[in-house]
Amino acid sequence: MKKLSLLLVLVSIAISCSSPLDKLYNESTLEQDAKEIKESGELSDEDAKLLIGWILKSKLSGKEIEGKSYSEIIKDAKNYKKEQRELAEKTKREEEAKRQRLGSALTVAMYKKGYQEYDYQEYITYSLAFENKTDKEIRALKGKLTINDLFDTKIKSISLTIDERITSKGTHKGTYTTDYNQFKDEDVRLKSKDLDDLKVVWTPEKIIFSDGTTLE
Repeated sequence: MKKLSLLLVLVSIAISCSSPLDKLYNESTLEQDAKEIKESGELSDEDAKLLIGWILKSKLSGKEIEGKSYSEIIKDAKNYKKEQRELAEKTKREEEAKRQRLGSALTVAMYKKGYQEYDYQEYITYSLAFENKTDKEIRALKGKLTINDLFDTKIKSISLTIDERITSKGTHKGTYTTDYNQFKDEDVRLKSKDLDDLKVVWTPEKIIFSDGTTLE
């Protein structure tokens, strides 16, 4: 009897010490499992949201998570989040290195912003200067112009492809337009702001030189 009582006590302790995170995911018991996990206090609010978000993401993408414990699922979610963060940081570093590399070859500045109506259409105009700082003629270039407010909040982003030749150490000036839509907040904000109240960021993508070489 003593051995049996001791065994029951050990089983009782093991059960009481088990974590709801060790339970295997099952869609039919998810609601109850989620309640137990919340009551256990083993997950922070952030991790709990991450767990539920990963389960929903897995269901939508068809990813199989049946048979995995909740602790394994949260581990997968955290690993994915870490990989995404590392990828974002790597991409940011690469873009900054590219901006500096191409920026040493070409400087872009917006020296005037305006508005005009033509043939019953409304436009926002952008006067830009492109300075070729290399010893080679530029045949074409491609990049993105991002216009921010003084708090670095993006107002509008514009993709540009310029096929005007720019002589070595020369400057090309041109005026470009985008359609103005009075019902789009970004257009209304951009139209109302003076150039001095804007920050313009040029993100270069590719430069093609007249000799056939490229920089990207």
